[in-house]
Order: sequence, then structure tokens, then C-alpha cells
Amino acid sequence: MWLWSIFVLLSILVPLVAPINVSAYMINQTTANISWIYPLDKNNPDDISLLGGMIKGFYVIVFAPLSMQPPIVHRNYEGTIGTQYWDIVGNLTPGTTYHAQVKAFTKKGDGKPSVPYIFTVSKEDFRE
Repeated sequence: MWLWSIFVLLSILVPLVAPINVSAYMINQTTANISWIYPLDKNNPDDISLLGGMIKGFYVIVFAPLSMQPPIVHRNYEGTIGTQYWDIVGNLTPGTTYHAQVKAFTKKGDGKPSVPYIFTVSKEDFRE
């Protein structure tokens, strides 16, 4: 009966917390490595249930609020809960300020988005 309760719980939950420590590292003038952590509280039974595979992946959303550019949205499936994840985002415009947010998803829906990480792509080619 206990296992059935966990199965029912897993089938109705959306992610409970937002990813943390979102950051961007510029690889070149148009490509950034966005990284983040999905935290878990090992003393919280709801968080522990997420370790059973409920989280299917993450949405990585990068947008320029002062631009007419559409947001860049990736679905990322790689990583291990409780460790750092990353995703490579390209087609960025030099001299533009972007906001990067990440949110986990399950088959039941999306979790809370992370706090936006704000970064500006340099106009200068930094490889010189």
C-alpha cells in the first residue's frame, strides 16, 4: 500500500522548487553555457519522491527583454538531481542583455522558474 501511495504522489506532482545558482559563461560572442542546480531537501518526503524519476527535464529560457527577438527555449534532459546541469545556447546577439531562467518539468506540468540571471554579450571579440 505504501508503494502505491508513492506512485500516486509521483503521478500528480509538479516540481516543488525552482532551480538555483543559474549562471552564464560565454563560450564565444554568440554562444553561452547556461548552468544551474536543482536543489533537494533529503529530509522532505516530497523532495525525496522526486528522486524516483518524476522530473523529466528542464526548460532553459533565454530572452532579451529590450529586444524584439523571440525567446530561446531549450528542453534539457541531461544531469542528475542535486548536481549541476548545463545547456549550450547559441544565436545570441553581441551587445545585447539577456535574462536566463530555468524551470523543471514533469509529465504533469512545469515547476517554478528560477530567479533570472542577467548577462550581457560583449560587442568585442574576446578571443583576440
